[in-house]
Amino acid sequence: MPGTHLGRLAKLVLVAACALAAAACAGQAQSPARRGEPARELFQRNCAVCHGPGGEGQQVGALAVPSLGAARTVGSTDERLSQQIHDGGGQMPPFKYTLTDEQIQALVRFIREDIQSKGEKGKG
Repeated sequence: MPGTHLGRLAKLVLVAACALAAAACAGQAQSPARRGEPARELFQRNCAVCHGPGGEGQQVGALAVPSLGAARTVGSTDERLSQQIHDGGGQMPPFKYTLTDEQIQALVRFIREDIQSKGEKGKG
């Protein structure tokens, strides 16, 4: 049946797009961060490719990467956010192989103090 063939092809294309998006994000995690690198540079090198330069979230292929100012992220504890960066999950790659615990903590502070606080200032 021609319709079934097109349905399979569409699924294959969707799976391939998701795999490419995940690979693009994971590829950024492969370059080790330098010790003592400022948090903003860490964010730009490791997070911005998927989350956007200001953490606003964006579409990466078929993957909708969430904003770091979204209620779910804002409502997460620092420990949970740190664990997400460290271990990855969902479509997010783990950064435990390329970032130190200190660098991950610096990213959590950067997300809280620079990205999320700007969102709060804009609301007031």
